[in-house]
Amino acid sequence: MSRRKLLSNIAFSAPIAIAVNPTKTQAATVAGQDAVYIPGVAGGAILKNLIVDEENSKWNPPDFVTNLAKSRIPAKELSPLNPSLIPFASDNELYYDKFMFGSWKAKATLKRKVFPYGKNYLPSVSLFEGSPRNREEAPGDSTTYEMHYFASNMEGGDISDKSKIIAERAFNAMSLSTAYKQLSQVDEVIWDYKKDPTRLTVKFSSLAEDFQPLGEKKAEIYLTSRKSESGQDSVTGEKIFAASERLRSVVLVPGNVVVSDTETITEFRRINDNQVKAVSRIAVYLTPNPNSREGILWQDVNGKAVAFYDYEIDLTRLTQTTEDGERACVYTPNGEIQCST
Repeated sequence: MSRRKLLSNIAFSAPIAIAVNPTKTQAATVAGQDAVYIPGVAGGAILKNLIVDEENSKWNPPDFVTNLAKSRIPAKELSPLNPSLIPFASDNELYYDKFMFGSWKAKATLKRKVFPYGKNYLPSVSLFEGSPRNREEAPGDSTTYEMHYFASNMEGGDISDKSKIIAERAFNAMSLSTAYKQLSQVDEVIWDYKKDPTRLTVKFSSLAEDFQPLGEKKAEIYLTSRKSESGQDSVTGEKIFAASERLRSVVLVPGNVVVSDTETITEFRRINDNQVKAVSRIAVYLTPNPNSREGILWQDVNGKAVAFYDYEIDLTRLTQTTEDGERACVYTPNGEIQCST
């Protein structure tokens, strides 16, 4: 089953040149936070907690409700999410709370970037200058896009208490790719949620926005682990849902294969029927590539995340006018429409 365009939280990495014999000017540039570093020599990464945020602004994340969010979104160091998913298992999907059903207009604002061990540990310069979503995204930037969540255990009609709500990954991937104006735009996302919801195939356009040729490019995305947790704010009574997913991206370009690992942790808070607020973190991990600089850096950080991107997200439900009035509705990957009761 093939549909539409995305890839929200994937870092398309490129190697960084190593300044083994820097000039005095180079040494001064990195003094105080990123002294010139030869991988494997220092005997382990030092926690630096380099934070990049809006000028004169100190973002403090809200009080989280779930243990999942508390333990992973504010963390200064983060190990990969475990345990791993079993490929082709009978139930490998992430099920959302019922309040996430429908079509949503999302506004995501990047609040800060954190580099636990400094920028020398990043697999790509663009991750320091921008984010995994856009090479120029800076703290304070906001991006608007549409997100869909539907009932996977039914086709069309009205959802019920037995409906299992999942993300429409193909549509959401396309929506994010378009909104963030990624360098390589997505032409198609192939995703079969009934056969294997843990895998997506992404086909990119061979032309840039200015019609310059980019060459053939394809990505295989594998969801490798996930956790979720529901809760309720004891003060406000608002429903809470948190989820974390780790994925591996294998990007195929002529003469090269680029592998990257990311994790997205999000806690959603239901404000009312038509409004949800969320805080989300994208964590970037190195991959243990043998005989490479990145593999040595991965050993130095003991496999922990080397970059965090923290977002605040405002979601507003999109409704449709039906015979029964305004209702929350969404299209399934098969083109059927589902609505809330």
